[in-house]
Amino acid sequence: MSEPEVQPQEVPEASVYSKDYWDNVFEQVGRRPLVKVALAVMALLYASAIYAPLVASDRPYVLEAVDYKEYSRSLKILYGATSSLQRLLRQGEAAFQEGLTDTAKIRNYEEALDIERNGITTRLDLMRLYLAEDKHARLDEFQELIEEGCERAVAGDLEAATAVGDEARDAARTLRDEYVAVDPENPESEGFELVGQKSYPLFEETVWYEAIFMWMWVWVLTWPLWNALVNKFWLGGDRTRIRLARRRKLALVLGSSFLIGLVWELGVGGRMAHESANYKELLSSGEVVATRVVFPPLAMGMAETNTAEQYRPPTWHASSEISEEGYYVRGPRAVNPDPENGYVPPPREVTVKSGERPLNDSWRHFLGTDQAGRDLFVRILYGGRISLLVGILSTTLLCLIGVVVGAIAGYFGGWVDIIVSRIIEIFQAFPAFFLILTAVTLIPDRVIHPIFAIIFFIAIVRWTGVARLVRAEFLRLKEQEFVIAAQALGFSNRRVIFRHVLPNAMGPVLVAAAFSVAAGILTESAISFLGLGIKVPIPSWGSLLNEAKGSGEYWWLQIFPGLLIFVTVFCYNIVGEGVRDALDPRRKV
Repeated sequence: MSEPEVQPQEVPEASVYSKDYWDNVFEQVGRRPLVKVALAVMALLYASAIYAPLVASDRPYVLEAVDYKEYSRSLKILYGATSSLQRLLRQGEAAFQEGLTDTAKIRNYEEALDIERNGITTRLDLMRLYLAEDKHARLDEFQELIEEGCERAVAGDLEAATAVGDEARDAARTLRDEYVAVDPENPESEGFELVGQKSYPLFEETVWYEAIFMWMWVWVLTWPLWNALVNKFWLGGDRTRIRLARRRKLALVLGSSFLIGLVWELGVGGRMAHESANYKELLSSGEVVATRVVFPPLAMGMAETNTAEQYRPPTWHASSEISEEGYYVRGPRAVNPDPENGYVPPPREVTVKSGERPLNDSWRHFLGTDQAGRDLFVRILYGGRISLLVGILSTTLLCLIGVVVGAIAGYFGGWVDIIVSRIIEIFQAFPAFFLILTAVTLIPDRVIHPIFAIIFFIAIVRWTGVARLVRAEFLRLKEQEFVIAAQALGFSNRRVIFRHVLPNAMGPVLVAAAFSVAAGILTESAISFLGLGIKVPIPSWGSLLNEAKGSGEYWWLQIFPGLLIFVTVFCYNIVGEGVRDALDPRRKV
């Protein structure tokens, strides 16, 4: 009898798929709920720092308005500037040169004409912005007179230049009298109705690298959604294709982010904003009249002061209520008449500016204010930019130094290893914090900015831990068969180190990096707390705590910045422990 034919059984796809090293690591990390919560909290913390200007700023998103003060000023200056040019045209080049003194800054007649002409042109351009197009004709005719007069003067035709100058001065007087704008407080007054100009102040002062990080963090925050869709519909759920697509996904995120930064720089050309702006003051005073204005949810700048709200408690707290006259209604700062003479101190009236929430709205200053009346929540948002930046950049730099030095020591061994090990021991012989503190204190701010000084010295002092980890991994891996095979094939030392050994030694580096970011944030906070780091008005979490020194009764100044530091460091430590456990085969679930 013939044996029955054995039918081959289909093997489930899950058993065919062979997980690589990082698949196992991600799976182990994903099995720890606390690590996932810490990653989510960290993503939100970084989002709050990156998008801080979009959440809180004294600059509007959109402003469509008329600057009546600047228009009126230009109209008044126009006649004076034209009279000055007329005198210059009447004078002529010869008389101009004769009248020069040794201290005169302008020694060229044509240059003097250009200065006067450019001043007039600037004022005319501003007036055109706010005037309807049918009112531009007379301004254009006036500018042609100015150009003609300057050309005649340069050509040496003094008589014609003088005649044109006199005509231009008379035309400027006529424009001054007839081109008066309607008084915005009295719409029935005579004058021209001005047209509002649309601008985007907040976006115009956003620089290219901010645009890069804002776009990149959109990818990060939406990663669970788009990654699942790509894996399912584009890669068909094939785990091998998913694994091979990791680099393409990373290239997509980084490439599109830098492309956005380039487009932003070329198209918008944003510039670094000053700490505060005067848009709200101009709108509140009526100097600028807006037909449309859109402010961020919190219309407060990081350095905007309001002394009338000095040390105001969180506005959701009962003790923060202020009356219309400017007195605190209840709490320890409530004003009571003197029992002997009935004296009541004068009130400090709070001005609610354009775009701000009402005086006693619970969201006006929901984390309170500091000694200058600056909103604490806004300063915490912007302070996160400094503290988190110091942690990330210092860790990146120290890991770069540590990986290179440790790889060289571990791979070559011998006298190279001995020298590097002794250098590491010398650096570790000094207390790291006090060495960083001393270096930051001794170097003046004009030589290197305190932020970069802290980043640089944290990296210079603390790279040794990463170097020792990488050295130990290289000592273990360089005897492995794949390394010996690469050497036998004649590959260069650089290729063997960075292409074959280093990728297999990066596990401990990731763990050390997570803890190093937390240590960098703590170091910056401690240095700024001592008053030697970031200077006012630029905030960091440590400098905010420094401002709270000696003000124990104002509890909100100490609790909220300290809580943010604790939460951030705690999350980094949780992630570091989770990655360490995932990389340790003895701890795998």
